[in-house]
Amino acid sequence: MKIEQLIQVIEIAKTNSITLAAKNMFMSQSNLSTSVRELESEIRQQIFIRSNSGTTLTPFGEAFLKQAKLTIKQFEYIKNMSSFHGKWNEKFSIASYYFLFAAYIFLEIFETNKNSHMIFDFKECSRRDIIHMVAHKETELGILSVPSTQKNNFVSDITGKGLEYHKMTSEKPHILVGESSPFFPENISSVKLSDLSSYPIIAYEDTDLTAFGVESPNTNLLSPSSIIYVSDRGTLLQFLQGSDGYHIATKNPKAYRQYLFHERTRAIPIEDVSLELEIGWLKSKDTILSEFGQQFLFKMQEKLVLEQYIV
Repeated sequence: MKIEQLIQVIEIAKTNSITLAAKNMFMSQSNLSTSVRELESEIRQQIFIRSNSGTTLTPFGEAFLKQAKLTIKQFEYIKNMSSFHGKWNEKFSIASYYFLFAAYIFLEIFETNKNSHMIFDFKECSRRDIIHMVAHKETELGILSVPSTQKNNFVSDITGKGLEYHKMTSEKPHILVGESSPFFPENISSVKLSDLSSYPIIAYEDTDLTAFGVESPNTNLLSPSSIIYVSDRGTLLQFLQGSDGYHIATKNPKAYRQYLFHERTRAIPIEDVSLELEIGWLKSKDTILSEFGQQFLFKMQEKLVLEQYIV
């Protein structure tokens, strides 16, 4: 088995076509087909099903693809070590949900240590990606929010992945709105769930809105007029400014005593909702936090709770 064959499998799976994969990899279709068949013969398992409509993965192929991607990531890391050696001492990486305060804290640590020949890596992404990155040790820490109604299932899921979760604080849900929203005026200090039924909800792609009764037959907390899914914070803010929609989020009042909040937006508490959004952090059970990881958590606790935090 060769690294090149793993790369070939990944490309074929991505394109669902040996012909297109061969074109993308600047090799002949016959050579690519031969290479993959030799790999299947070597491992004595079929990876792909070939048909006139395209190339699809077998059940074994699905599992093989996941491991192939992990292997390629590790290979690329090892291959790049030589370029970092002697120049870069260390890497500090965090995966965070879309928290503005987390970006500010990370920037503080960078500013203090920017001459230390380190790689600083801040990833802002979905809960699903945060869990994946921490589980595969692509990042040291994961910072995220968890609806209190879903915490038991969440903890059970991550425990099975070798992770541990630490709650830092709980926040009542707020709606985040832009200037186009009827709730934007300063004289509106809170809203009720029934106030929101005529307006669209704007949510991140991996948000489980069933926690708020959306798309769930058992509860009916929210009944938005429509749902807009977005993939990043910039698009979310753009849509909030350009529509009368709202986003459900947290706004820790202590966190933004020092930091600026999003311009031309307001966070307004929801009066009549019982669930809370927990803010916490993840790490792998066998990971010992670095000095920078400890600094980040100390600052996070200091900003959100205003209590000294000991790792």
